[in-house]
Amino acid sequence: MVSNSNNLFNKLESLVSDVHIDDVRRIIAALSKINDFKHTIENELCHNTVYENIALELKNEFDIADFKITQYENNIDTILYQHGNSANYTYYITNRVATDTNITVVVDGSHLDEFQTLCLNSYFKELSHLLYIQFVLKNLQETSLVDQLTQLKNRISFQEEMKALIPLALREKMKIGVLLINIDRFRAVNDEHGNEFGDRFLKLYARTITDTIRSSDIAVRFGGGEFLVLLLNVDNEIRTIEIANKLREKLANTYLLTKNNDEFKKTVCIGVSIFPDDSLDINEVVKNAEIALGTAKDGGRNRVVKYELNQDNSIEFF
Repeated sequence: MVSNSNNLFNKLESLVSDVHIDDVRRIIAALSKINDFKHTIENELCHNTVYENIALELKNEFDIADFKITQYENNIDTILYQHGNSANYTYYITNRVATDTNITVVVDGSHLDEFQTLCLNSYFKELSHLLYIQFVLKNLQETSLVDQLTQLKNRISFQEEMKALIPLALREKMKIGVLLINIDRFRAVNDEHGNEFGDRFLKLYARTITDTIRSSDIAVRFGGGEFLVLLLNVDNEIRTIEIANKLREKLANTYLLTKNNDEFKKTVCIGVSIFPDDSLDINEVVKNAEIALGTAKDGGRNRVVKYELNQDNSIEFF
């Protein structure tokens, strides 16, 4: 491992004192390259091209083709990026980026001279914190798009995906069946059996939904005991309602054993609306499904109701 104190700035100071002007210029040029490359990486933190650019820089500046970047955090070693599969890693650079986190770069550095070694160390001393930031940002982005309890997509993910999906659906004249599913009297689950049991019940329902629909369809946790399902490229209204009823029956027969080994079940109501038949605005279609869901809940639970244009928009949801 190369000491953090053994870097280009220390080398520059010693050379200046000896008035080695050519070497000083060489170091200044290297520092300038490092700074420019650092700014390039900063501008690409949210893109996968960061590692490709590092690979290109290592090849051009140091003639290094094979390398590996790892992150060690909470006693877990994660490979962030690997280029090539060399078994001859001879040079390790480790930088601490957080209290319990290190970023390490391993390369085949047997051909590097002292100056190149110093430059390589300085490159990754500057880049390691940026790589850590990218890792954290990526995790935050992935986390923000997934409901942590059920591992389904969440509302943010739904809105983001619609930006690309709706123009495609309009162009290809594709229908999307929108099913808004609400567990009947879900609050009673937590009241009677506790939050931990309620969480397990939600996870079970989420799994039942994903097992019932196609892999190309989209399932979203909308909050509480409510789920949204998008049936992509569905044939027509009749087929949409058939799938909704299949889901209703599957969920009604899904159960979790209580502490007394009783089968605990819940029925659901489902509101149905179809894009673009009911609206060209997907958010409006979801609102229509909410209206239909309210009608289903008012009508006695355990029902599927399709939105109709003459349905009352003043329904209060609970």
